[in-house]
Amino acid sequence: MGKRNFVRGAVLLSAASLIGKALSAVFKIPLDRYFIGPEGIAIYQNAYNIYNWMLAITATGVPLAVSNLVADSDEDEAAEIRASAMWFVTFMGVIAAAGLFIFARPLAAMIAGGGSGYAAPAIRVMSVGVVFMGVSSAYRGYFQGRGNMLPSALSQIADSLSKACIGLGVCALLLPKGRAIAAAGAMSGVTVGTVIGSVILLVMGRKFIKVYRGPKLSTAKRIVMLAIPVTLGSAGFSCMMMADNFTVQNILVGLGNSIEESAGLFGYLTRAFMIYNLPATLIAAVTVSVAPACAEAAHSGDRGLLREHAVSSLRLLAFVSAPCMMGCLCFPGPILSLLYGTSLHRELLMFTGALMILIPFTQVVSGILQATGCVWKPIIVLGATLAVKVALNFLLLPAMGIAGAPLATVISYAAGCVVLIVLFRGHMGFGFPVGTFVRPFVAAAIGALAALGLFYYTAAPFIVVGCVMALVYIVMALLLKAIDIKALLRK
Repeated sequence: MGKRNFVRGAVLLSAASLIGKALSAVFKIPLDRYFIGPEGIAIYQNAYNIYNWMLAITATGVPLAVSNLVADSDEDEAAEIRASAMWFVTFMGVIAAAGLFIFARPLAAMIAGGGSGYAAPAIRVMSVGVVFMGVSSAYRGYFQGRGNMLPSALSQIADSLSKACIGLGVCALLLPKGRAIAAAGAMSGVTVGTVIGSVILLVMGRKFIKVYRGPKLSTAKRIVMLAIPVTLGSAGFSCMMMADNFTVQNILVGLGNSIEESAGLFGYLTRAFMIYNLPATLIAAVTVSVAPACAEAAHSGDRGLLREHAVSSLRLLAFVSAPCMMGCLCFPGPILSLLYGTSLHRELLMFTGALMILIPFTQVVSGILQATGCVWKPIIVLGATLAVKVALNFLLLPAMGIAGAPLATVISYAAGCVVLIVLFRGHMGFGFPVGTFVRPFVAAAIGALAALGLFYYTAAPFIVVGCVMALVYIVMALLLKAIDIKALLRK
């Protein structure tokens, strides 16, 4: 896989992710603002965070493992890898789905604090979609390992479109039955979207795949042995969200808040992280594309190409993250007011803004390290980051309230990034060019200053201010050469 394939593949998946996130916003913002409110969105998110954690395993970890194996395989071996991954993950998905369905109520009670089982219906509806994740993980990994990002992109868009249309429709029908049931109705869109995304991949498989083989236990073991560390590395932020799932509301209830008040505060935190998810999803596409490319370059011994892949991925990361981070730091209140009609708890979005560079950085760097043979050290770093995060939750939430949760994540990830930079330099033999990060952040700062001036000294609507910031950023990024346009246009 050459550099051009990696960059173009990353851009294609990023474009699909952008469309998917736009559709997700069309779904989630009205769901919160007009249907079930902060308390209801907290119920929905309690179930969705579990789904998201499993998605990190089956839609990121396993596909990365499969793609790394497929990248160095012939068609016969690649077909065997695809079949083995699909049947293994589907088997594990059936077991996980059964467990989630049966134990939904005690699991919901553990999450919400005070013994509340409000999220149980949403968890049960979500569990059905887990069964179909095996198809997605195997086929996405296969196509990505072959450098064909189109099937994954189309599947992702179909998934998001189905989630938005079906989720809002079913939620609206069930709203008279209460927030908990309406949240489960919204979750049905996620489940149906997963099924439709899997069907799209199967259909695309009939178009592009010519060789079919049966699964083998020995091949499944190879995938598992590679997928475990890759999964642990790629599921870092999902684990953080799960940590918040199991600690934040329980801590808030222990501080004297009612279950409903705690759920409402967690709902405001969910709003901030929903906005964060835009750059995070785009960067996930970079990770998916760069891992097999780096694995192939490392396997061939081409250190120059390996360095090009690593620098290109970090340049794309910074290009996407810098303006998003600056926007959240400078305009948290206007962004929340535009999307949700209120700027309450704007400080949550300010803290979350800092994560728009920290978390994607850890994901991309960990992916590169694991693809080039440094498998377990990034996992140890992320495990330590998670431990620090949980400890800080118990320290900062009593002192700061709900704002302590995102601040704990910022502090823990900042420390983790420092360790990963040292680890990267030692393993790869080269560091990151300073301009890779300085140029996009200078461009974003200039765009933010222009937007602040327009916002405070004119009566321009915020959406116009945002467009001006984006335009100034793009112009300055091109002038400062913050992005390699030639790499994007190269055939």
